[in-house]
Amino acid sequence: MRVVIISMAAQWVEGYAQLLQALGHDTVGVLTMKNERRPEAVPDVIERTPAGVDTVVVGSKDRVAPLLRSYEPDIGLCGGWGWKLDAEVLSVPSLGIVNGHPSLLPRWRGGNPFGWTFRSGDPELGFTFHLMDEELDTGPILAQGSVPLSDDDSMATLLDHIRELGASLLPKALARLEAGDRGDPQPEEGVTYAPRFEDEYAEIDWTKPARAVHNQVRSWFVPSVSGIMGPLTTLDGERVRVLESRLVDGESDATPGTIVERDGDGLLVQCGDGPIRVARWEPAS
Repeated sequence: MRVVIISMAAQWVEGYAQLLQALGHDTVGVLTMKNERRPEAVPDVIERTPAGVDTVVVGSKDRVAPLLRSYEPDIGLCGGWGWKLDAEVLSVPSLGIVNGHPSLLPRWRGGNPFGWTFRSGDPELGFTFHLMDEELDTGPILAQGSVPLSDDDSMATLLDHIRELGASLLPKALARLEAGDRGDPQPEEGVTYAPRFEDEYAEIDWTKPARAVHNQVRSWFVPSVSGIMGPLTTLDGERVRVLESRLVDGESDATPGTIVERDGDGLLVQCGDGPIRVARWEPAS
């Protein structure tokens, strides 16, 4: 089949292109867009697009449909895209547009599923390929799977899990479409949404249990509603962003937010029910 990849995430473009080649499909073009938070995103996409395949930087929503149409695709393969695709765009590929969404839909519809997976303490990370419709993450399911999560998982390991899940699920999703199977309707029960976090969640509340603080630290993939990138706190009188934490065994009756130990592995900071290790941090900008 002739496939156009629609994404501003270089790792998705590279992974999908490799999978499509292995499955015997042709990547005939890549549509991408600028990412205001990551100006390096477009060069990264261009670098990871296979040789001989066009990379088109789409300048506005109304240009998506005509640019996509120029490639006469059988399927669009979408993931990590910044604009909602309208009916005109969705109608261009003869078999529709498939979206890869990192949750077990209908759980965590929306743009921040990674964050809410961690924030809610979900025991597993899901991934769903679904046929897109005009609503947000509501289209019929083509393939779905999950992997268990541990206390040591982070945003970095989530991306590794997603690559593995995508590789195992995409063949089934595309095979169903080739066979004329449009997928299974999403269940009406279990619907949850994954919006950007509220600004208040950007500040660490050390009175919370250690596990809640750990989940807060590893929940940040996109900024809050007003553009704050958490999690933020004050350590040794300096405003910092915590990048990595670890759960530890131990007890302390120190005041929440107090540094109770320092060593080569970071800082032990008191939470509401005991300490947590702050392993990496950076100055808050």
